[in-house]
Amino acid sequence: MKKQWIPVALVAVVAMLALGVASSACRKSGSTAAKEIPPVAASHSTSGVKWITSWDDALARAKKENKVVVIDFYADWCVWCRRLDSTTYRDPKVVRYLAENTVPLKLDVEASPGRAMANKYGVDGLPTIVILSAEGKELGRIPGYMPADGFLEAVQRYVSRS
Repeated sequence: MKKQWIPVALVAVVAMLALGVASSACRKSGSTAAKEIPPVAASHSTSGVKWITSWDDALARAKKENKVVVIDFYADWCVWCRRLDSTTYRDPKVVRYLAENTVPLKLDVEASPGRAMANKYGVDGLPTIVILSAEGKELGRIPGYMPADGFLEAVQRYVSRS
């Protein structure tokens, strides 16, 4: 009777290993697991949101226009980052709201200055959207993918606090 737990434990270990392999496969560019999650954009450019890619330009514009900065921290290998690009950031309500009320900044965490800014703001997973005041103070963040309606509500809530 005491040895009945061995098959159960073995199945649990195999399942955890399989999940770990699948999870790490999504982090590698060109992986099969990453390609199986439809729909994703081929790149980080979107036909909707007009992103600034310069940290200094974004902060200067935010101060000049008295707007918050919405930073999208991403990486090319991030499947959920591409999902944001292909869905949420193409939604007309999101595009319009970000253009009128924020300074949208897109930073690659694997390049400069994205890596330094991700460290500064404690970004430990992707995608992460950080909302900052024009002075660079964090107002809030959205960790992970969020569909357009929920994303818009969250950003509006943080903008209203500024």
